Amino acid sequence: MTNPSLPDFQREIANRMARRDWPAATAAAAACRAAWPSESAGWLLGSFVALLTDQKEAALALIEQRLATTPADFQCLLQQAECLLALGRRAEALAAAEAAATAAGENPAALDAVGELLIHAGEHRRALEIYARGVAAAPDNRLLLAKRAEVHRFLGNFDLAALDYDAVLAIAPTDPEALKGRAELRRQSTEDNSIAAMEAALAALPADSTDAAALHFGLAKSYEDVGQYAASWRHLTAGNRLERARLRYDARQDEAVIARIIEAFPKVEAITPDSTGQAPIFIVGLPRSGTTLVERILGSHSQVHAAGELSALSEAISAIVDRKVPLSPRSSILFASALGDLDGEEIAREYLARSRAQRGERQRFIDKQTANFFYCALIFRAFPNARIVHLTRHPLAACYAIFKTDFRGIYPFCYELGELGDFYLGYRRLMAHWHRVLPGRILDVAYEDVVTTQEATTRRLLEYVGLPFEAACLDFHQNPAPTMTSSSVQVRQPLYDSSLQQWRHYAAELAPLRARLEAGGITID
Repeated sequence: MTNPSLPDFQREIANRMARRDWPAATAAAAACRAAWPSESAGWLLGSFVALLTDQKEAALALIEQRLATTPADFQCLLQQAECLLALGRRAEALAAAEAAATAAGENPAALDAVGELLIHAGEHRRALEIYARGVAAAPDNRLLLAKRAEVHRFLGNFDLAALDYDAVLAIAPTDPEALKGRAELRRQSTEDNSIAAMEAALAALPADSTDAAALHFGLAKSYEDVGQYAASWRHLTAGNRLERARLRYDARQDEAVIARIIEAFPKVEAITPDSTGQAPIFIVGLPRSGTTLVERILGSHSQVHAAGELSALSEAISAIVDRKVPLSPRSSILFASALGDLDGEEIAREYLARSRAQRGERQRFIDKQTANFFYCALIFRAFPNARIVHLTRHPLAACYAIFKTDFRGIYPFCYELGELGDFYLGYRRLMAHWHRVLPGRILDVAYEDVVTTQEATTRRLLEYVGLPFEAACLDFHQNPAPTMTSSSVQVRQPLYDSSLQQWRHYAAELAPLRARLEAGGITID
């Protein structure tokens, strides 16, 4: 029988990975290495599978075996950096990334891959240099120009981001993401806006295209800026409709998950001794509720490192549940039911290992993963000295702010007002439960208070987390640290209150949502 060719092996491994059949994928990668030992594919794919299944040391060992014979292999160097970063060996990971950057030469795709890894590592300024190198080598490469614009935006270099978007538009005048990105960098005016260009680009597209959704959101923002609220809402609903059509989402499942979590924590949580020596600060709540703003305020303190939206907690909890309660097939309902029995010290060990590369060197760190509100009791089990800051916002202001933001499918509940209302009710139900079983341990902070009583609210925040007042926290907009959220433009400005009442321009359109929330027991005014 003829031995499988290298492409045969690659297809087999890819198919097994797509089906999440990890043992078979691992075996196929081993067979590929045995049959084609001088090719990188078996080593790379085997390392990919090991890393995806949380076998970080095994993933690194495989790739380093390959690098022993081919030390300048770009893909292997990049994978080595990924493995080292996953293991929390940050300095070594960055050294491997630099080696990969050298091996990349002037190849645009390779430089983009290095840039993406550096962004993931939080090395935005070095990523900017890599993208500049790529643009110098390929000045007409729209992808590299757009990526550099995005990094400039993360770093607050809005004028430079605009120049890169302009360069994209000089090559492709109807590029949807560049048009939308350019509009998001500043408030549009009746004299100076991109509305006509976006409308023309939209008219030239099929109605159901992905690009059409981006343009609808860009137009909604622009029309709102110039006070044309009916046109803004028309584009906003069209963009949300297109995004929702691409998603598989069942709001009833989220409702059931929240109910199971509440059942899993039926009584007041005992306060246990701390074994970690850590007092992390978790900022939770809905997206667009002011979480990035509060992260910037606290992250401007000399003793605090803002680590961003970490995935470490959900990953740690998921790994522990998988070990204790094999879920086949994977069920979010069964997963939620298992949470109540988890051990806090085990969660702490897993979380600290997974977040090592992002936690920084300062005394305290912030994890601003908003969805951690699902795990408040487990946070305190893991870290008895943790602090949880929960951002609240006027219900319709919060829901409208979510509905107007294109999250690219990250939050599947946000593209249809009825589903958004149902999720909001579940979120409020869960937070009320956490306050019952964790009495006095979570600090609720209203976005409106942050904006209208800045110093008093900042002092209240610092007192809760146990830090002395520093004036730098009031000048958060001068903090040079990168911001990767949809609030990256807003948090570079001093506080303003114009967004507090923005939803009222759409009170009639939001009336069904209002009725749904009020029927669920939410007080609106």
